[in-house]
Amino acid sequence: MAVRGDTYELVPSRMPETAAIVLIPARLDSSRLMRKVLADVAGATLLKRTHDVAVRAGCGPVLVLTDADEVAEEVRSFGGQVMLTDPELESGTARVAAVVDELDTPIVVNLQGDAPLTDPAVVAASAVEAARAQAQVTMPVYRISSAADLADPNVVKVVRASDGRVLYCSRSPVPHLRGVAPEAWPERGSFWGHVGLYAYTHEFLSSFDQLPMSQLEQAERLEQLRWLEAGVRLHSFEVAPQGPSVDTPAQLERVRAAFQERAPA
Repeated sequence: MAVRGDTYELVPSRMPETAAIVLIPARLDSSRLMRKVLADVAGATLLKRTHDVAVRAGCGPVLVLTDADEVAEEVRSFGGQVMLTDPELESGTARVAAVVDELDTPIVVNLQGDAPLTDPAVVAASAVEAARAQAQVTMPVYRISSAADLADPNVVKVVRASDGRVLYCSRSPVPHLRGVAPEAWPERGSFWGHVGLYAYTHEFLSSFDQLPMSQLEQAERLEQLRWLEAGVRLHSFEVAPQGPSVDTPAQLERVRAAFQERAPA
């Protein structure tokens, strides 16, 4: 299989047909923290640290999708595989969907380029769970134990059925516990947060651009709601809480501190 980007080709010997592939969307000009994927984290870029996670997961080849030559050069510098994609694509999922028909794999794992504290085992488990569940989209979730996290709109809450089926996603605390003080909700109910990782089927991604815009998606600014409103089956499975992704300078400093703690004395 050969995958062609604007400036780079993945040759068959380096990119064999496989059951899963990990794609890392890495946009240079992020709206919330510009150039974050090239930020230094203990002597390597944030993107390199995230790429290492995907490689250690061992569930398939790893390919970075970017909109910038500068990012592509960084990936090549550490021996990674990269493809240039349209800068106008609206999301990481859209970036993944734009190339999926050039990939010979039934399962595609989307690991964002700003998530270097993700456990590689969670990446691997997402691919395995996607194949097992046969849902169009599979997403890991963790149990929310903090009232502060439950109230934080940046923590995406997931309402799920007993079989793992995703019923709704929201930035608000859901479900509402009637007659219970909000600060006691994590102790009295089950609340789940989305890790920020997806595993998709090839079939879902191939039809992604046909999904209609969603009023729910526009209201909450959550792409999962477009999928749910269109009748897409989303499956969730439980994992341990993961380290933060990087959207703000404060989160970048937390990630840097975490890697400094890992460094040998």
